[in-house]
Amino acid sequence: MRLKGKSAIVTGAASGIGRAIAKKFATEGAHLVTADIDGSTAETVAEEIRADGGTAHSIATDITKRGDVYAMTDTAIDYFGKVDVLVNNAGSRIVKPILDHSEDDWQRMLDVNLTGHFHCCQAVLPHMLAAGFGRIVNVASIAGSVGRPNRIGYVAAKGGTLAMTRALAADMAGKNITVNALAPGMIASPMNQAVKENPDFGDNWNNDNLVRRWGKPEDVAGIAAFLASDEASFITGETINVDGGSIAALIRRGE
Repeated sequence: MRLKGKSAIVTGAASGIGRAIAKKFATEGAHLVTADIDGSTAETVAEEIRADGGTAHSIATDITKRGDVYAMTDTAIDYFGKVDVLVNNAGSRIVKPILDHSEDDWQRMLDVNLTGHFHCCQAVLPHMLAAGFGRIVNVASIAGSVGRPNRIGYVAAKGGTLAMTRALAADMAGKNITVNALAPGMIASPMNQAVKENPDFGDNWNNDNLVRRWGKPEDVAGIAAFLASDEASFITGETINVDGGSIAALIRRGE
């Protein structure tokens, strides 16, 4: 088990990619704190992990609130005495044309998808520095690397997450703390369910990547587990696209 004995916090752990990461980490031997703004569902995930023989505790956490974030970190310290791994997965998306984006929409996208991750990093880093070990995995999006329509705030925040990953990796140089990002593409998660089930174009997206299928949350979870493990100790400041090759090549229909 690659994460045996490690203590990990996964934000946005109640569903989709976060749930898959938490459950994958548990199978790899990690002790989990499942954090989510939906505390009851975060507890359901923790119960599932415990039912499978793992160790997990849940806490309702709004990552835009520093008090919640520090309470989340304290939970891991109280139960496990350390925080070895942080997975910044919590996020949300607003889809509307730029002129319909309100100031509140813009700020919400930054708060949830970027500033919240910053809060989490600041909360856990003192413990990682004291222990001389840490793994931070930021879940971003391919939208941070390529423009996407009607998502101006979301795209800006995800681009910021990629830049923050590089900057934090530089700050942690020589401290045995690695910082990396994952950039999922078309993953069949609750956030994308309406798109996947759209009869007009949902199935067509199968042809918009090189693997020719929608990704699964488990596809992302496996890479997160790798980055959290000792096998990835020489990787930091990097972004791994988990997108079926959708931005690796230009695909034109009919060619």
